[in-house]
Amino acid sequence: MTGGEVDGLSARLEAPDSGTVVIRLDGELDLATRDHLSEAVWAVLPIFRPEVLIVDLAGVSVLDSAGIGALVGCWKLAQDHNCTLRLRNPRPLAYAQLRLTGLLDVFALAETV
Repeated sequence: MTGGEVDGLSARLEAPDSGTVVIRLDGELDLATRDHLSEAVWAVLPIFRPEVLIVDLAGVSVLDSAGIGALVGCWKLAQDHNCTLRLRNPRPLAYAQLRLTGLLDVFALAETV
């Protein structure tokens, strides 16, 4: 399944099994694109009803405070739907930002695949 591209951020959806959905992001997750991620999560949760939603950040070249805020908002939304949101494959700078903000444990980084 493929998502769209908006303002330099694309999202591809994968459902490797019935309980997990992966959103693979490519581009910049920032003020201009944060709503694209939120919209993808809003669409995925009621349709797939996953137990685990993984946001793969391997293709994210920029992650600013607005992008981190969007990730936190998506985490809260997933919690409201009894779903665990995990992050996977953040680049070193994104990993450092998540560590600095204390969010590594919140997002329970998924194994790299």
